[in-house]
Amino acid sequence: MSAPYSAMPFTGFPRGFVDFLFSLQFNNTIDTLPENKPVYKQLITEPLTLLFHALTQPALSVSETLITKPSKCVSTMYSDMRFSRTTPLKGYMYIRFREPSGEKDILGLYFDMGCDYYSYGIRIYKQTSAGMDRIRENILNNSGVFARELEDLNKIGMTIIGDKFAKDHYLEINNETIRDFLNRKNFYIGRDCPINESVYNDELRDEIAAAFIRLKGIYGLLKKSLSER
Repeated sequence: MSAPYSAMPFTGFPRGFVDFLFSLQFNNTIDTLPENKPVYKQLITEPLTLLFHALTQPALSVSETLITKPSKCVSTMYSDMRFSRTTPLKGYMYIRFREPSGEKDILGLYFDMGCDYYSYGIRIYKQTSAGMDRIRENILNNSGVFARELEDLNKIGMTIIGDKFAKDHYLEINNETIRDFLNRKNFYIGRDCPINESVYNDELRDEIAAAFIRLKGIYGLLKKSLSER
């Protein structure tokens, strides 16, 4: 009997996954599904599941309330047939650790990867303007704490990404980092990387786990902001 995924170490993705994902752009049809499925499972689904198990404890150290059920967190191989009837397999993969909170403004940690990039950090799923208002209010009430956490993001290679208002709404705020954040209409915090040697060994696991842990401070501030109604 083979060992369960949770007991097996993550040792990286097979080197063939990049070429396979790239080839799906041209060879991803219902007719080719029987031959593509076993390759997808070997090159993507199996190592992605091992990476999920390796990242579960680091994620829970950030927030013990995160959902960690594999079926809720790890992407399947199949595309959503409502939108991709002619391309049955996903051309990318992801891991989501999300809070069990309602239907809007769902905070979580993420990992995404395609054939030429990977990315990880913090996202707010189904983000709303009301949720952003609560975050802004908490920033204004706790600007010193937020400033320290936001400024630390640069030290770990993280970037705040999202649309800004056309006009600066917070000219009275002197701290540039805080003002930049307040003027975001939406955002996520992430690090985007080109595919490199680390994805083929356990360095990818260590890189993401370390980043998750160092995001604990800003994650906690965002979680508190969104939980206040």
